[in-house]
Amino acid sequence: MLYVILAYITYPIVLILRGLRAGGSPPSRPSPPSFLVFQTAKVGDMICTTPVFREIKRAYPKARVGVVINPVTAPILRHNPHVDEVIEFDRGMQKGLFNKLRFALLLSRKGYSSALILMPNSANILSAFWALIPERVSVYPDYAGLTLKLLLSLNTGTVRHERPRMSLETYLEALRRFGITGCKWDKEVYSTPEAERKASEFLKGEGPFIGIVPGTANVMKEWGRDNFLKFTEMMLCSTASTVVMLGPQKDRGFAGDLLRDPGLGGRILDACGVFSLLEAPSLIRRLSLVVGVDTGLIYMADALNVPVVDIAGPCDMDDQRPIGQRAVIIQKKGLDCVPCSHTHKTPYECRVAHRRCVLDVAPEEVFGAALRSLGRGYGRAEQKR
Repeated sequence: MLYVILAYITYPIVLILRGLRAGGSPPSRPSPPSFLVFQTAKVGDMICTTPVFREIKRAYPKARVGVVINPVTAPILRHNPHVDEVIEFDRGMQKGLFNKLRFALLLSRKGYSSALILMPNSANILSAFWALIPERVSVYPDYAGLTLKLLLSLNTGTVRHERPRMSLETYLEALRRFGITGCKWDKEVYSTPEAERKASEFLKGEGPFIGIVPGTANVMKEWGRDNFLKFTEMMLCSTASTVVMLGPQKDRGFAGDLLRDPGLGGRILDACGVFSLLEAPSLIRRLSLVVGVDTGLIYMADALNVPVVDIAGPCDMDDQRPIGQRAVIIQKKGLDCVPCSHTHKTPYECRVAHRRCVLDVAPEEVFGAALRSLGRGYGRAEQKR
């Protein structure tokens, strides 16, 4: 509540400074406008936000587009042709009044005319407000406490996010406030020619290649080592596929026991830590299927039109989900507590302490979904002798 009080105390000062910057003329959208998008969520959310940048550039080709991000997502935007500037806003910079004001001053010097706040929290709302950005449109989340509701009133416009509308629908609806309509949903990820060569050289052996993402940054979503290993063994024993393990360095060696199996190890490629987030699209686009819990690499595969099996666990699939035609979502909807993880409300501990939403998913169920996603007849026609 302290920041609410400070915001309202500084409100007249902000209006005066904004008027001085505009030379006393009434606020109006310049031509071309410049947009600063606040999306400080993690990898999957950023990938699902990429249509926003493209649609802004489609409507205003000469517009300058900047994005305020969580540093972990920087590789997703490094080669995005629709983004002109990436501004990292880490957790340390968001703490305390002094840091917030210092970041707002940095943004103020950049002179953006419009702000689009897709991740509405106190740090993002106040940064845009104190940066003297004249036009500020924010998503109004479905989960908001009193403090956030009061801060949201500082914006010049809000667009409510309400179930069952997907977050991306809400983002694109917010673009209407800037006169941007007729938007497409296609997500985009980019890589480099060097990464394309690296991926081509890495994928050795017989395909099809099946990507498996065994890890996640949120323990709420973890399916478990034993489940992933059993599923991997089923894929290798029942199909002619080669498995590619995907993820960061910490997941390297996840399939160690299977890698040492003389009958199976030759058909497992461990890419964990070998491909950076920037390079990952070049590898994933070459796969026939990607399987994992609801995490960033699943959305990267979906953006590349690679079929996915998404073990959704606690996640609200009305909020955000893979939308490819051959995407399969597995979720235990019969549980009263499902879903409990939403775009604007993300828990990191199970409030009922059993995590049945993900642990009750059997490897056999995921295996059947994988075969369906790959295509009818795959398990029979491609079986090993």
